[in-house]
Order: sequence, then C-alpha cells, then structure tokens
Amino acid sequence: MVEDTRKTSGASDIRSLNQPITVPVKVDEDGSPSELRLRGKWLKVESVDDRWRIDDEWWRDEPVSRSYFTCVVDEGIRVTVFQNLGAKQWYRQRM
Repeated sequence: MVEDTRKTSGASDIRSLNQPITVPVKVDEDGSPSELRLRGKWLKVESVDDRWRIDDEWWRDEPVSRSYFTCVVDEGIRVTVFQNLGAKQWYRQRM
C-alpha cells in the first residue's frame, strides 16, 4: 500500500516527457553526424537511417527550424538527434 503524503499536486508537478538533451556531435562534410558523445564517450555513427527537416512556427520571434537524424552508433544503439538550425546546437531526442 502507498502511504498518503497529503501533499496536493499542482502545475509545478507536471513535466514534459522525452525532453531533448544537449549532446556533443561531430559532423562530416555534408553536415550529417559522424560521432556522438553518449554516456561519457564518443561513439562512431555507423549509419544514418533517416533524415528530415522541420520548419514551423514561422510567425514567432524564434521559429522552429531543425534537422533530424536517426542514427545507429557503433554499439548498435539507435539514436535520434537534431540540430536547432537557429542556435546551431545539437540535441538527443530519444535513444
């Protein structure tokens, strides 16, 4: 049985799922990821299985413009990363 803490929940208890996490990325000559730093070590990208771009919310002060890549790294891990094209920052979306 779970103990009743009598703590009320509110909006501050809500958090987004699958929030992107910044990740260091090395790219090849065409801008595709060639290495990703995951769990403290650099892993070679063996293949990029999918690539797409999103340009959205053009009416805002900071529109969304991202390039996404679904990669397989040298340990067989499938990783989706994207680059925020405005800030030139890389993020890991899911692993």
